[in-house]
Amino acid sequence: MKKTILISAILIFFLSCSKKDNCNEEQLLTKHFEMEYGCPDTKFTLQINLTNDAKIIRSTEEYDAQVSGSCHPAVDFSAYDLVIGRQSTGNYNDTILYDLKRTCPDKELLLTVDVIQSDLTMPSTVTYHALIPKLGDEEKLNVMVNVK
Repeated sequence: MKKTILISAILIFFLSCSKKDNCNEEQLLTKHFEMEYGCPDTKFTLQINLTNDAKIIRSTEEYDAQVSGSCHPAVDFSAYDLVIGRQSTGNYNDTILYDLKRTCPDKELLLTVDVIQSDLTMPSTVTYHALIPKLGDEEKLNVMVNVK
C-alpha cells in the first residue's frame, strides 16, 4: 500500500510538470519609425484621435488616410504594421524604447513602450511609432506603455 502511494505521488509530481516549464518568450524585432525613415515627431501629422491609446495601421490606404505631413515615407505594409499611440506624461520626453515579445504559454503578442522622461518638468504628450512584423488577420497586439 505504501509503495502504491509513493509511486502515485511520484507520478503526480512528474505529470504536474507541464510544457510551461520549457516555454520561452520569443523576442521579435521592432523598428523605430523615426529612426528607420528619419522622421522626427514634428514632421508628420496624425489624423487619428489618440489619447493614451494605440492604433495599428495595417495598409497603405489606412496610412495615407490617417498620417500626413512633410515626412510621409512609403512603408512596406506587406512586411510591417505601424503601431501609433500617444501617452500623456508629466515631464518632457527623452527616449522611447520598444520591446515586442510573444508571451508564453499563451503566444500573445505584447509590445512594451518605455517612455523615458527627461528632468525637464513640462507636461507633454508623447507620440510613439513602432514598425512591427506583419500581424495575422485575427492576431491581436497588446500594448503596454510605461512612463519612467
